[in-house]
Amino acid sequence: MVGTMKVLVTGASGMLGCNLIPLLRERGYDIVVMINRGSLKKRPWAGEILDGLKLIESRVEEFDGHLEVDAIIHLAAVLRGPTMRVNYRGTVNILERVKADFFVLISSILALGDGLKEGADEEAPCIPVTGYERSKCEAERAVMKSGIRHLIIRPGWIYGPYSINPDILSIARWIKRGIKPVLVSEDLPLALVHARDVAKSIIHLLEAGEEGIYNVRGPKIYTMAELLDAISSFLDREGIRVTVPRWILRLASRWFDVVRYLDLAPSDVPIDKLLNSGFHPSIDLDEGMRESLTWMRSRGLI
Repeated sequence: MVGTMKVLVTGASGMLGCNLIPLLRERGYDIVVMINRGSLKKRPWAGEILDGLKLIESRVEEFDGHLEVDAIIHLAAVLRGPTMRVNYRGTVNILERVKADFFVLISSILALGDGLKEGADEEAPCIPVTGYERSKCEAERAVMKSGIRHLIIRPGWIYGPYSINPDILSIARWIKRGIKPVLVSEDLPLALVHARDVAKSIIHLLEAGEEGIYNVRGPKIYTMAELLDAISSFLDREGIRVTVPRWILRLASRWFDVVRYLDLAPSDVPIDKLLNSGFHPSIDLDEGMRESLTWMRSRGLI
């Protein structure tokens, strides 16, 4: 399946794409990447990672060409702003414009929305509330209705190098200033997963020919305290613990959909299907956070 397999990777300049592309190169895939115009100026490190690959500069919802590949790995998405246009209509447009035998959609555990209150396994109902949740839920439905063989991956909270998202970065900056922001509580469960573990799971499931929906998270469920301690340890700063109550997060989730995860925070994101497929996430939080923060420091972000 590998070697001569031609794949289109959308959103390839983002954090997950920058972790995935080197692994695909190592395994000999014929790679075509699609990125937004100007994204390499915003993420210059991605230019080095994507160097030499066939490059299509287009928003996924605006792509009007025609392409034929063996598989599509659809990473492109936005967390806020025009979520339905990019995440849903972009998915539909790629389904219509690119001919492929297999479609891999990187969704999110947040596609379940309020369904997370009932459970986070792959069979839980999607009850989207926010724009981001609706866009991911509808993108999943579009892929399932398309008739193409497909794989839908629902990661938890992804972190890793090559990220300029404000989540881990903001927490690290606060800790560097001497404040440990305890979001909700120290015991808040977090389904954190390193981007390289997500990337490896994509390749594993694709090459195994697996279909359907798969949850992906790290080796265990962590806590808010463990996240804060991992960042503090790297920065060698303890800081004053300041608790941010849930009601503030709920207010913030009106503008920042990513905060919704911290509000819903399921006690577990089961990955039995993933484990039974033969893939075991291996990057623990301390190791993964050291790598992530080392990269942020190298870019002058912290």
